[in-house]
Amino acid sequence: MAKISFIKGKPALLVGKSLVVSDLHIGLEFKFSGSGVYFPKASRKMADELLGIYKKSGAKDIIILGDVKESIGNVTREEENALREFFDALRGVGIRIAKGNHDAYLDRILARLGFGISIEREILAKDAALMHGNSMPSDDAMQKKYIIVGHGHMAAYVNGELEKVWFVAGTGRNARRMYGACNRAARLVIVPAFNSMITGSGLSSESRMHMPLLRNGVFTTEKAELRTLDGLRL
Repeated sequence: MAKISFIKGKPALLVGKSLVVSDLHIGLEFKFSGSGVYFPKASRKMADELLGIYKKSGAKDIIILGDVKESIGNVTREEENALREFFDALRGVGIRIAKGNHDAYLDRILARLGFGISIEREILAKDAALMHGNSMPSDDAMQKKYIIVGHGHMAAYVNGELEKVWFVAGTGRNARRMYGACNRAARLVIVPAFNSMITGSGLSSESRMHMPLLRNGVFTTEKAELRTLDGLRL
């Protein structure tokens, strides 16, 4: 059985020997620069942080659960340069990407930049299915013990401060109806955004509508667990 463990203090987890992160949104810094707020070398700093976690964790590769880039369509030249800088810093590390809703043309962009990185709809491990979370999993995915997604940017107020949180939920009333062979003991794990410029939003009816697996009742927020990056259960 593959071990699943959160990296304390970081929006990252280990699934077996794979380090998993989500929602990099490379290029988001340029939206802020239009308002006179600057984050110099933001993408390179994010790459350095990810590389540091990777080396310390003992992982053998990295899985990114989508929304690698901020632009939903094609990228600007400065965004393309930020992508180049990010992946240059990670050369030599095995990387797999589950495609997010912001990742149109990402395969072409990375190929043009000289990075041969696999981009997949979902990634199936021994006990876990990994995907972005903006669409419904396959039948094979729903037979796994863990469904691990990003997309939700989950956050909660802790002592008056909004913080990134892990969200873990059990299957809901529609799991068996929509997936006849699903694992009723499966757990949905929503990974917080890795980009430090994104905190997220609390669990509301709007955020549930944003997540197809919650919106369609395949998983339920009843008795769901929220946990801070430092491991505090809320």
